[in-house]
Amino acid sequence: MKHEITLQYRTYEHWRQTLAIPKAIADRLEALLLSAYAPYSNYPVSSIVVMESGEMIVGTNQENGAFPSGLCAERVAVLAAKAAHPNEAIQTVYIMTGESEREPAAPCGSCRQVLHETELRQIKPFELILLNKTNKALAFTGVQGLLPFSFTLPE
Repeated sequence: MKHEITLQYRTYEHWRQTLAIPKAIADRLEALLLSAYAPYSNYPVSSIVVMESGEMIVGTNQENGAFPSGLCAERVAVLAAKAAHPNEAIQTVYIMTGESEREPAAPCGSCRQVLHETELRQIKPFELILLNKTNKALAFTGVQGLLPFSFTLPE
């Protein structure tokens, strides 16, 4: 038996020109790339979590020589957001990669699981916006499409 999964997302080809991403958030994401600690991969990533209140929690990837002890930018931001605001819903998660010549990078499997479980905990989907530094953005409503066979504990 064959099954198919369809991903639903929006694409913004030239997000800076179309103002699809708020300029203040884009500027802050780009500035945050400079504080990423990525001496091993040379692949800086920044993330901003926007809470329902409008508060922004930031994160950057933080690598470690004792791989895999480091953390990805989105995990840093999402976990900090839920630690500081456990009862407030996340509205949007932005993730920017430092490269501009390729597709926006999707979260790794561990980050997808954290994003998915965070969304389950708050019982409502959040926007997930993946961007590269200058050109293209992908927008998802909810993270289920990125992790269709997620791990969940029995209730």
